[in-house]
Amino acid sequence: MLNKNLVNLLQKNKKNIAKCKIICIGDIILDCYVIGKVERMSPEAPIPILIKENQYNQIGGAGNVVRNISKIGAQTTFIHLSGLDSSSILIKKLLLKEKNIKSIGIKVPNFKTPLKTRFVTKNNHLLRIDDEDINFKLASKYRKLIVKKIENEIKKNDLIVLSDYNKGLLDSLLIKKIIRMSVKYNKMIIADPKKIDLSVYANIGMLTPNQKELSDAAKKAFLNEKDLILFGKKIIKKYKINNLLVTRSEKGMLLINYNSVKKFKTDAKKVIDVTGAGDTVIATLALMLTLKLTVEESIKISNYAAAKVIEKNGTRSISYLDLIK
Repeated sequence: MLNKNLVNLLQKNKKNIAKCKIICIGDIILDCYVIGKVERMSPEAPIPILIKENQYNQIGGAGNVVRNISKIGAQTTFIHLSGLDSSSILIKKLLLKEKNIKSIGIKVPNFKTPLKTRFVTKNNHLLRIDDEDINFKLASKYRKLIVKKIENEIKKNDLIVLSDYNKGLLDSLLIKKIIRMSVKYNKMIIADPKKIDLSVYANIGMLTPNQKELSDAAKKAFLNEKDLILFGKKIIKKYKINNLLVTRSEKGMLLINYNSVKKFKTDAKKVIDVTGAGDTVIATLALMLTLKLTVEESIKISNYAAAKVIEKNGTRSISYLDLIK
C-alpha cells in the first residue's frame, strides 16, 4: 500500500487533479475479450474447447492510457487515427461514453483500427488473435494534418504523453516533430517507446521502456540489471534524455538518470494479468508530474497503481479511490 505521506499528497491535490490537462498521442486498439470455461479437449485436435459465456470490448492501446488518466480525474485530449472499419466505429462509440476525454480521431480512409481478441478461461489466456494491417503507412498529407492538430492542442495542455504501439501513427518523423514542439512550447513530454532506434526520442523528458524493449534497443536477447544500467546511462548521455524508467514486471522498476540509479520493488501481492500495466504506469506518472510531484514520488504512486491493475484480469484502469484506499 502507499505510505501515508503519498496518500496525503494525493488527498491534498484532489481538487488540482481535475484542473490537470494532459494530451495523449498514440495508437488506438480495440480489445475484445471472449470469456468461457473449458471442460474437455477437442476430439479433432489436441486443443481445449472453450464454452463461451461472455464477450465484451474495451478501449486498448493508447486508449487505455487515456482511460487511466480520466478515471483518476484529470482532463485529457486524445489524438489517434480512425478508419471506416467496424472496429473504428465501435471505438468511437466507446470513447463517447468516457468522461473527461476529448477524442480527436484523424480520419484516414485506408486505416483499420487493430483488433486484439483474447480467449480467456478463469485467469488463463488460451489464445490471442490480432486483426490488423501490418503494412499500413501514414501518408505525408495526413501527417501534416496531424501535426497541425497536435500543435493547436499542445498549447492548451500541461504535459504530453506519447503512447507508441507501432500501429502506424507515431512514425519517426512525427515523434521528432512532436518533441520539437514540446521544446518550443516548454511542455514536458513522456514516451512509452516501441522504436528500437532510441535516437528518435532525443531530448525527451522521460522514456519508459520495459526490459525487453531496452534489450532490443541494445540489440541483445537479454540485459541483466548491471547491463541495463550501463546501456541506460549510455542512452541518456548520447540522446540527452532526462530520465529513463525501465519497467521490469515482477522485478519492479529501475530509474536511471544523469545523477543516480534507483530501484523500485513491485507492490503487487499476486500477478494475474499484466495486460495494460505499462499504460497505467505512464498515465499515473504523467498525472503526478503534472501535479508537480517529484519524479520519485510520481514513480512510487505509478508503481502502486500498476500493482493494483495486474492483480486483476483483463485491461484495467485505476481510479483516484483505488490510489488512496
